[in-house]
Amino acid sequence: MRPRLSGDLRRANRVEVMRSFYGGRTLTRGDVAAQLGVSVATVGTIIGELTAAGLLEETQSARSAAGGRPASRLRMRAAAPYLVGVDLAETHVIAEIFDQAMTRVGHFQLPVAPTDDDPDSVVGHVVDTVQGVIAALDGVSAADVAGVGVSLPGQVDREGGVSIHAPNWGWHGVPFKSLFQKRCDLPVLLDNPLKAITLAEMMFGEAGDHDDSVVVNLGTGVGLGVVAEGRLLRGRTNSAGEWGHTVLVADGRPCHCGSRGCVEAYIGAAALLDLLTEVDPDSPLLVPGDQAATVARLAEAAARADPVAVATLERFARPLGMALANAVNMLNPELLVVGGWVSAAFGEPLLAAVEPVVKEFSLTVPYDAVTLAASRIADNPVSLGMAVLAFETFVLP
Repeated sequence: MRPRLSGDLRRANRVEVMRSFYGGRTLTRGDVAAQLGVSVATVGTIIGELTAAGLLEETQSARSAAGGRPASRLRMRAAAPYLVGVDLAETHVIAEIFDQAMTRVGHFQLPVAPTDDDPDSVVGHVVDTVQGVIAALDGVSAADVAGVGVSLPGQVDREGGVSIHAPNWGWHGVPFKSLFQKRCDLPVLLDNPLKAITLAEMMFGEAGDHDDSVVVNLGTGVGLGVVAEGRLLRGRTNSAGEWGHTVLVADGRPCHCGSRGCVEAYIGAAALLDLLTEVDPDSPLLVPGDQAATVARLAEAAARADPVAVATLERFARPLGMALANAVNMLNPELLVVGGWVSAAFGEPLLAAVEPVVKEFSLTVPYDAVTLAASRIADNPVSLGMAVLAFETFVLP
């Protein structure tokens, strides 16, 4: 393993301290030291640097249980510069803008046709959403934005700014960062939505109190992020979590990645719509050419116990539960969070349908150790996670 340079360690320590304050937390230096398992003196030095940089501020004091001088509390400073997080998916582009306390202050969204997969066109949509979300915020210009984080589906080379492989678009080696910067001069970084959604859950959601978690993203594409011993697992090539392209059925349905029988071929949004068509080919819930609208109708109908919607959800729960059981058996998490826009549409009824199947196909010991939960992050977790990465890359000293 390549040893870290001392500068890398100092930066990593600042990131860890800053992450203690995400989600609007107000903490004392002692709170942070206890949380991170380091000395108050070490934390005090780092907090001094972050306060001097304008990232933290003193707030009310906390009374000491032992008496004596109250311990001052700190919190993230809600101010410029702003960060933009972008969720680029096969059916939409969502750009959200956050202040440096990671409070969302703006949202802008554009639909993307599944056939609109030309890299120049897709990059244009991203630039339009970034410019749109900035323009919609009164008194804010591009000069007030420190950076942009863009989530790309598929395998992403973070260092090179390249989309290595986006199966649903048929992309290979697309130099996305350079294409973006030809049209927009804001600093930009790329990552995979699985990493972004998992980071958001770690900092702001259900996974914050668990050292070993799995965060599942259900959308047009599917995948999962892994938190192992409190840290986001990336793997050697940033490809950890490509669960959607593990094989669920040998020689099964064709998948966009070129293989057959992949998890995504059975539980992606397209597969869900295929199931609805199988249950009722003439269902009024179907909106031709619009996955999101169809899923929204289907979820609403399932909530009112429409028999076609219920039958579709039950059929969908079977392969989804089997695939989740594989993740439980392999990774042995204490928490499994189900997120993504498909999960958000259905909410708790999806978990209720899936959990018995997970139990059926999981080994007893890992199943008894895991808790299944739906994501409860109010903001888009992908754009939130990308804004956090942009903040830590372009703002943190």
